[in-house]
Amino acid sequence: MQTAADTHSNTSVRQRVIEYATQLFFEKGIRDVTMDAISQGLKMSKRTLYQLFADKEQLIIACAEAGLARSKEQTLKMVEEHRDIIEIILTHVDAHLSMLEKMSQKYVFDIEHYPTVKTYFEHLKHEFYTEGVNFLKQGVEEGSLRDDINLEIAIRYAFHNNHGVTRSDDFNDFSPEEVFFNTSFTHLRGCCTQKGLEALDQYYTKYKNRLKKEKKD
Repeated sequence: MQTAADTHSNTSVRQRVIEYATQLFFEKGIRDVTMDAISQGLKMSKRTLYQLFADKEQLIIACAEAGLARSKEQTLKMVEEHRDIIEIILTHVDAHLSMLEKMSQKYVFDIEHYPTVKTYFEHLKHEFYTEGVNFLKQGVEEGSLRDDINLEIAIRYAFHNNHGVTRSDDFNDFSPEEVFFNTSFTHLRGCCTQKGLEALDQYYTKYKNRLKKEKKD
């Protein structure tokens, strides 16, 4: 019979695997990371690893779910603190830019080779549409987003814009974070009222200053 201590231990080990695997997937892409490499890197037996995750696809999905859970937790906290919608959106933009800086472009392309993972992300897309529209409605009510745009189209365009450019060879000359910033940010500007634009411009100034500082360092 499994005790509470055993459950806690399994959860801790599982979390350690997810954190390590996520790092490897981002750095090398999914196909170049084997379950053997993960078990060896963690000094863990393959048997233990497969007891936690039946196969590699299950592990990939667990990594994605962990990242999504952190994002939702952050959003909920900011909503409870009564942060405005533009600030919440920009916080996620910043987090996404940081993620792209660490992520190999192989990661996005490799998903196509894992049917279960691909289906999982397809389901997430539709969830993103529904939650995204409800989220943008709050921005309209706050006066930060325009009330004359079709929110369904705006959120779907945002998804396909990001999804498409990361898979196109036309943007290989630029970093993924640079492409994301210059496409998603300009799209968001088009959705904003004057109030929203003021918040965006403040963020843009901070972002550019941070890039200059990083280049100097």
